[in-house]
Amino acid sequence: MILSGPAGSGKTTLTASFLKAATSRGLSVAITAPTHKALRVLRETMGHRGSPLLFTTLHSLLGLRLSENEDGSFSVTPGPAPDLSLYDWIIVDECSLVGGDLLRSLDLARGSARILFVGDPYQLPPVDSIHLETPPVFSRPYPLLSLDRVHRQTGDHPVHLLTRRLLAWRPDAGRPTPPSLFRNLPDLVPEDLSDPGKILWIPGGSREAVQWATKLGEKGENVRILAYTNRRVEHYNALLYQREYGLISTPFAPHERILLQETVGVKTSEGELRLLPAGEELTVLEIFPERHPDYPEIPAHRVYLEDETGGYFSVLVPDDALGHQKSVDTHFREIRRLKEAGTADRKEIAVLSKKTWTLKRAFAPLRHGYATTIFKAQGSTFDSVIVDWTDLNRFREDRAFVRALYVAATRPRFRLLFSISSLA
Repeated sequence: MILSGPAGSGKTTLTASFLKAATSRGLSVAITAPTHKALRVLRETMGHRGSPLLFTTLHSLLGLRLSENEDGSFSVTPGPAPDLSLYDWIIVDECSLVGGDLLRSLDLARGSARILFVGDPYQLPPVDSIHLETPPVFSRPYPLLSLDRVHRQTGDHPVHLLTRRLLAWRPDAGRPTPPSLFRNLPDLVPEDLSDPGKILWIPGGSREAVQWATKLGEKGENVRILAYTNRRVEHYNALLYQREYGLISTPFAPHERILLQETVGVKTSEGELRLLPAGEELTVLEIFPERHPDYPEIPAHRVYLEDETGGYFSVLVPDDALGHQKSVDTHFREIRRLKEAGTADRKEIAVLSKKTWTLKRAFAPLRHGYATTIFKAQGSTFDSVIVDWTDLNRFREDRAFVRALYVAATRPRFRLLFSISSLA
């Protein structure tokens, strides 16, 4: 069945009560989520201990493995068939982030185990399902228990009022604008950090947003800037990294918290190929200059990292990540051109494809964590959030734009700030 509800409606509290009842009866329960990040939040919130409970990512639960294709790309393939019948219940948290392929794999492996999907139907679907009206799991004919009352804030709390308006927004009403959501916009412009407002507007561009992110960070708050496009995110990350560490020569700094941009495979010191999902948060331990043996012409660094589970590994990153990505994109465009023109045989295209994928996978797609996309922010909670309203307007569909605003509004614990060039 599905336990659904908006952020702050009590899904985690109710799930914790369910777990307490299940374990008191001696039932075996597996608790899973798409990423270690979501799993850590669930484990910390519930605080449950004991042998009947297993906390693991969905990929690990299903025994999925990462395999390298001939062209250098990676595929997620089934490993030894897991016997999920060992569990009486499987709880899938953050189920709105689960795509159709993982749902089908879970159907095949569940056996007699019963599944409780827990999630927010108002979030954005996974990137590969963005054309859908709702995340894939909510379109399935499962029994549904819906929570509709938000308990996280009081009824007159600004964030609560905003989320209520977004949840009630009609698709035929078009795209909401700042004046349509807030009648007192000038009163929401902050003067300093003592401003008691929970929703604030920052007139100006990226410079003003970066200034406020710096001020909040200096207070010790965990602050994140949210945007729609990767280009905008990279722009914010470059500015904030320079503010934090100055003009240093390394692409990352020790102790910095960084993000994994894409799902990748990494090899451990034992040679084991390990799957790391997109959006995973990592901590930089050390970083040293090192050239890739196959691409010595590309300046690079080796980064030693620790993941959410305490596991250690190292990867190579290019000093110029944007330049590396542009080079890879150019090769992929050439492959598409050759396929469409029909001027090259399959062998030539296969050779170029393998070369391109090898270049892409030679370096890990790590990014700074000061800013992130709306998609990768789902399932996370920060002290304060600054949302680039102008960049969010790049969403082509009004429905996706409203869902993105809802995701942004439900991420902060304290302050929600919108950065916009003009309040008009």
